[in-house]
Amino acid sequence: MIAHSVTTKRGGQDGFRDAKRQLDICNSCRYCAGYCPVWPALERRTDLTPGDVTHLANLCHDCRDCYLACMYTPPHEFGVNPPQTFAEERTATYHRFIWPAARIRQSAVLATVIAVVAMAVILVGLALLVTRGNALGTSDGSPYSVIQHGLLIVLVGAPAVYAVVVILAAILRYWRFTSGSVRELFHGQAWMSAIGQAVTLKHQSGGAEQGCTYPDDRPRQQRRVFHEFVMLGFLLTFFSTASAAFSQYVMSALPPYPVVSVPVITGTIGGIGQVVGCAGLLLLKRRSERGQTTPVMWRADFSFLWALVVLNLTGLLVLFVRDTPVFPWLLIVHLACVIVTFSVAPYTKFVHFVFRVLAIYQNVLETRAPVSPA
Repeated sequence: MIAHSVTTKRGGQDGFRDAKRQLDICNSCRYCAGYCPVWPALERRTDLTPGDVTHLANLCHDCRDCYLACMYTPPHEFGVNPPQTFAEERTATYHRFIWPAARIRQSAVLATVIAVVAMAVILVGLALLVTRGNALGTSDGSPYSVIQHGLLIVLVGAPAVYAVVVILAAILRYWRFTSGSVRELFHGQAWMSAIGQAVTLKHQSGGAEQGCTYPDDRPRQQRRVFHEFVMLGFLLTFFSTASAAFSQYVMSALPPYPVVSVPVITGTIGGIGQVVGCAGLLLLKRRSERGQTTPVMWRADFSFLWALVVLNLTGLLVLFVRDTPVFPWLLIVHLACVIVTFSVAPYTKFVHFVFRVLAIYQNVLETRAPVSPA
């Protein structure tokens, strides 16, 4: 699941110089001006800085239409390859602004599996200790019969808080590097517009809104549709968790909740949506052109999508077997996946959404009339 490396194909100043060389060619050509917000944003920058390149790379939604349209791609001597250049810069972004930086490379998947197994063993021990050996024999569908409520809050809440703190610090570092003024982070109307564009994947429509030339050289809407499944599924599962918390702490209704209830319905639909979306994206990824990305980003995409599939499948299985003797065991496996996911979230492809929303927000500030800070 952890798949970010500290190196790219061309790192440091060499990487910036080559990116600047390619983007200067793009700025002179401007054939792709109407494809996506990256190229108008590039036109507004006549003397590129490292912060500009980072912003453009995270504003890119990797539709790859520019590569298909460009007359200067390899084997041309100019060797222009914006998708790969931006993928390299995004990889560098994850390392540059996330602290402490992830240094796990090839053993990432194995390390994650070991972490999940170790956490499951710990949870089994704690469950048996707290319930005096009765935890694994329950089948009433309540998670609190397996893991005591307060203990569960600590086990899941601690890594979640850690992840939020790390990501917030990364947001400040990124913004100072690409924009400079922290005060500009507080424009309410611009945030509403940016979040709306991000949630609807407005910029993942390709040139003339015909779709991404991904995984081949034909424009298709498949990638956007599968991304929408993942995005809306994630929002529904988040809403499911929030509604369950409301039911428990405000309405004093403890789990398990009825099949026909807001937490169960939204969680089930959201989980299935994420599994379908991730499965579709995995199929597209396998058929896509590797020369337009980097090995690090390729592994990061696959590991992140598979992690989401496992996380949601275990959650759905817990729901489906909550009245059977295997419920405690599957719940422990799912909780182990959740805890490890929160712990390593800042070091996975999950953060691409954070930096992309920031890039969209910055683009909104640049293209709209001045607004007053919220």
